[in-house]
Parts: sequence; C-alpha cells; structure tokens
Amino acid sequence: MSKYNISKDISNIELKDIYELEKEKFSVKFIKDLDIIFEIALKNRDIFPSVNLKEPTPQKYIENWINKYVESIINKPSSKIANPKLTCNDPAVKVIVQKTQNFTKQEIEIGEKHHNLFMSAENIQGHLLEEYIASKIYKYGFLWCAGNILRAIDFCNKDGSIFLQVKNKYNTENSSSSNIREGTKIIKWYRLGVETKKGIKNPIYKWDELNNMINQNNNVHLSKCNMSENDYVKFLKEKSINNPKLITEL
Repeated sequence: MSKYNISKDISNIELKDIYELEKEKFSVKFIKDLDIIFEIALKNRDIFPSVNLKEPTPQKYIENWINKYVESIINKPSSKIANPKLTCNDPAVKVIVQKTQNFTKQEIEIGEKHHNLFMSAENIQGHLLEEYIASKIYKYGFLWCAGNILRAIDFCNKDGSIFLQVKNKYNTENSSSSNIREGTKIIKWYRLGVETKKGIKNPIYKWDELNNMINQNNNVHLSKCNMSENDYVKFLKEKSINNPKLITEL
C-alpha cells in the first residue's frame, strides 16, 4: 500500500475520461450528484484527498473514489452496526474509580459498560450529524461529500462556491486538521459551543449560524432552512430506536 493522489500531470480531459469509464460500474441514481462533485474537484485539484492504494494509478484512484462515495450513501451512518472497541479497558482505572467512589464490584462493572456506551455514541454522533444535515440542505442546492471524497470538506453547493466542514463540538479538532483549511475557502461550522455563567458551563447550539449560511446562498426560492437542536434530537431518537446496535458496550 502506498499513499497516492491524483497527479496534476494528468489532464482534466484524461481524468474525466477515466471517471466516465469507472462510474459505469456503479448503476445508482445518485451518481448524478457525484458528477457535480467531480466537476467541482476538477477545478480545485488540491481538494482530491490522498488515499492508500495497492495499485497507485489514476484508474484505481478514481475507482476507489467513486466506491467510497457510493458505499457511504448506500450505507448511511444510521444503518450501521457498531464495531467492538479495538482496545481493552484498563483494569487499573476501575480500581481508582471503585475505591475513590466506594463502588461495589457490580456498580463498577455497570459503570464501565455505561462509559463504553457513551464513548461509542460519541464516536458515531459526528457521522449522524452529517446525515441529518444532508437530509435538510439537499433541497437548497448543497451536496453531501460523503465518504471523505473531498479533503476536509463535508458539503459543497452545486456551483462549488461554498465548501463546508462540519464538526460536532468546538473542541473536536486538532491543529493539524485546522491547518488544512488555511488558504482555502472552506467554512468551518460546529454544532455545540459553550458559555460559562457563574462558573457553570452551559451548551450553546450554533444552528442559527448554519441556517443563515444556507439561506444567504439559497437561489432555489424555497422556504427558509430551519434546522434546530430539537429537530436534530428527534432525528437521533428515531434512528436510535430503529437501530439499537448503533452503539456497543463492548
């Protein structure tokens, strides 16, 4: 496996020919949306991400690129089954919690399972957030760049004038990730902020900022975009009831 990106030595015409040939392998109706995303990426070649490939060729890159998008759209986050943790819990941590909190052995075992459930939910929530937003802004001309097919971009509008990166919380990004946006027109939005009043931290939701951005660039003359925390929570409840295996305690 080696890291590969589309070389700028290959022309847009050649790359488009490869794309048209490779996409014939995927007979899905939403491929037209990917056609738009592909044309946008052709004009901004730096937003094609690097990927690991056994055969580092333009053909294999584009095949992989299309497949990642198709798989992500078909198998949405809300339909997936959570994978068990890749690491084991540290028994020493249980000792510290149990003895400082005077928990029984049964209480500490239950607490550990609950902790795993919360961590599992945190791991999936960012993906569910994208799925929710995608369901709300498509009609306003915004496309979900599912499958990490664009570098640091989760959504774009159909003319490629807006690139949007979505985060769940104000502190869910490291410096290397933020550096990717430097010198680009990528807009970052996060759902959950915080304010401190009398020493107590309280959540602040940023849906109005996202709604305003969508509405300011709405050229399709529909009703205004009106996403909200209540509506998002309703979405989460529905998806969680329909798929209890979204998270795991193991």
